Amino acid sequence: MDVVTLLIAAGAALFFAIRLYQVLGRRTGHTPEPQPAPANDGPKAADPEAPMSPAFSGPAGSGLTAIAEADPRFDPVEFVAGARAAYTMIVEAFAQGDKETLRPLLSDKVYGRYAEAIDARMAKDEVTTTEIDRIAEAQISGAELDGRTARVKVHFKADIATETRDKDGQLVAGDLANKIDADEIWTFERPIDSRDPNWVLAGVRTN
Repeated sequence: MDVVTLLIAAGAALFFAIRLYQVLGRRTGHTPEPQPAPANDGPKAADPEAPMSPAFSGPAGSGLTAIAEADPRFDPVEFVAGARAAYTMIVEAFAQGDKETLRPLLSDKVYGRYAEAIDARMAKDEVTTTEIDRIAEAQISGAELDGRTARVKVHFKADIATETRDKDGQLVAGDLANKIDADEIWTFERPIDSRDPNWVLAGVRTN
């Protein structure tokens, strides 16, 4: 299987020119927190004027809490909603060979791999078509604040069909009639201190 097919099968592998920050990582003030950690039943002196620190449970709980404390605008629920949109945007842009769209959405390392695969495909005069039937699952599976860099891992399960044809229209890889069960972990990251609110895709691996 060539590099192009591997990338597509893995999910073809944020964000688009409209800045997905509008839906990715912005605290809206009315969205409920995911899996709130149970309150401590022990006695505690309350300060009614002290700001409430967000707390999350689950496998990514401590990482999400650290990120939210460093950036009060971060909201995991809104992040997941934006990540679902980013998944579709990135998969489709890669299939279309749209490097201009992909450049601000990806880390330098990921963009380099995608651009190389797109160039190889174009050199062969091949055309790829990808269809996402549905995103069955998108859940945060990990999170960390590494120094001043926030990283959030999202577990995606999706039904995807893809195919590549040569310049004569002959099928060379894949088949739109056969769906692929994509099961992947996408890692997004962003410097907490950056004025740019956008997150970028920093890694994709098959689960």
